[in-house]
Amino acid sequence: MRVNLLCSLRNVDKDVLQKQQNDWIGVDRGTLELLNHQIMPIAAVGDFDSVTNEELHQIKKQIEIDPVKKEKDDTDLALAVNLAVELGYAEIRIYGATGGRLDHFMGAVQILTKPEFLAEDIKISLIDSQNEITVLKPGSHRISQVEGMKYVSFIPLNTNIRIKLDEFKYELPYTTLEQGSTLTISNEFKEGYDQPLVTVELGNILMIQSKDK
Repeated sequence: MRVNLLCSLRNVDKDVLQKQQNDWIGVDRGTLELLNHQIMPIAAVGDFDSVTNEELHQIKKQIEIDPVKKEKDDTDLALAVNLAVELGYAEIRIYGATGGRLDHFMGAVQILTKPEFLAEDIKISLIDSQNEITVLKPGSHRISQVEGMKYVSFIPLNTNIRIKLDEFKYELPYTTLEQGSTLTISNEFKEGYDQPLVTVELGNILMIQSKDK
């Protein structure tokens, strides 16, 4: 099952709320944005410090919420992802979590790499109008190009990762990547190959599909 999480409308394609017909969970202000677009989320999570008192009253009139304390150990997004996993969703797509504070962005990326989620094969993606970010575990992966995304990059999350790239513009035989390597940044999809192959050994890779503005 797939669920979408909305944190805000920052860097989100305008039509994504109409195109994505799966369940939604509102994350803090994202709850208000969903309601304003006539989408009733299955749940709403957060301390709701990003809405005004008037907006909070508006939310409470439409959906039951239980705001968490502002002083907490996890971010609103982390709590929302945990809830989605508890509800049995195996694919979680996060919108509106990029383009603001870098600490929140790095925290969101950390969620993608959480060992418990990887062990349970929970697929989590961070999506905005220019990027889609996910994690590839060890194994062979056929990659589907996201519509409009020209570039694809692979960033090692561990040291001594071996990676092999076939059917991309820049192919790569089995190569060991160290953390900090930029060798596999800004590759491109190759015309005529619908699902190029990535083979990963001995670690996890952050994959980013992206495009210029």
